[in-house]
Order: sequence, then structure tokens, then C-alpha cells
Amino acid sequence: MQLALPAGGRPTPRNVLTSGALALAAGATALMGSLVGAYITVGHLAKAWPPGGVQLDQYAGNMMALTMLMSVVTVEWACYAIKRDDQAQSTWGLALTIGFGAGFLLLLWQVGRQVGFGPGSPKVGAFAVLFFALIGAAGALALIGLVALILALGRTLGHQMNGSRHEMIRATAWIWDFVVLAWIAVYATIWLFT
Repeated sequence: MQLALPAGGRPTPRNVLTSGALALAAGATALMGSLVGAYITVGHLAKAWPPGGVQLDQYAGNMMALTMLMSVVTVEWACYAIKRDDQAQSTWGLALTIGFGAGFLLLLWQVGRQVGFGPGSPKVGAFAVLFFALIGAAGALALIGLVALILALGRTLGHQMNGSRHEMIRATAWIWDFVVLAWIAVYATIWLFT
């Protein structure tokens, strides 16, 4: 006679992805805060900031900021849809966010290539180093966010996400929201307050 039920499978740990997303955001906040602080400090101590002859493309900066702000709407739409078991709407939200993120990275790459003070230029100085450090860190964060979005899209297309199992999309949305916030900080530092 058996008095107890056999042991069940080990329960799936919850909030692991959320904790990972928050840890990534904390580390990236330290990185971006340090770079923005260095940019502001060196700029305050410099005689001319940015140095003479440096022209930043205002249109590109504005378009990157608008693109990233639009992507917040689409990634939150994906979260809202999956919580209501609407995988088709969530798929579209994630796909559009990936498109916005890819467009942002392409425009960021173009801005980095078109400035007249890049690596190999005689104008390399503190401004160029900090400019490329800021846009490089923002680009690296966006690339990490895009990988997370692509993985979440794959899981959604594979019908592994639903109203009761949507932690991955929520964590991915938090990562992407942080990427957008980091870019807005870089945009404000370089394009608005320089």
C-alpha cells in the first residue's frame, strides 16, 4: 500500500529572467552614468566643447531619438498582447520593435562613420573619444536588446509564450526600455546640451 504520491518534477524557478534583466540594467546604468559624467566633466573643463570644426548631424540625432521612443510603444504593445493570450499581436509588436532597433543601429553606424573626427583623423581628442565611447556603449546595449527581442520573438512564434507564461517578454521589454532610456540620456548629453 502506497501512502504518499511520488515526487513531482522540480518546479520551474520564477523571476530568474527578471532578475537578470534588472542586473543588466544596473550594470549598464553604472557604465552609461560614468560615460555621461566624464563627458560633462571634461566638457566643463575644456576651452571649447565640442572643439572647433565639429558639426553634429541634428537630424540624425533627432531621428534616432524618435525611432527609439516609437519602439517603446511597440514593445509594450507586445507585452500587453501576450498577457491577454494574443500571440499574433505580440508577434507584430516584437517584430516592429526589432525593425525599429535595427533601424536605430544602422543610423547610429552611419552617424559614427560620417563625423569628421573619427579614428584616424587628426582631430582625435577628448571629445572624439568620449563621443565614440557614448555612442558605442549605446550601440552595444541596443545590440544586446535586439538579441533578447529576437529570442523572445522566436519563443512567441513557437507558441511558448502565453498569458500565464510571459516572463521572458516582460524581461525583454524591460531590457529594451532601459536601452531606450540609455539612448535618450546619450542623445540629451551630446545633441541637446552640447
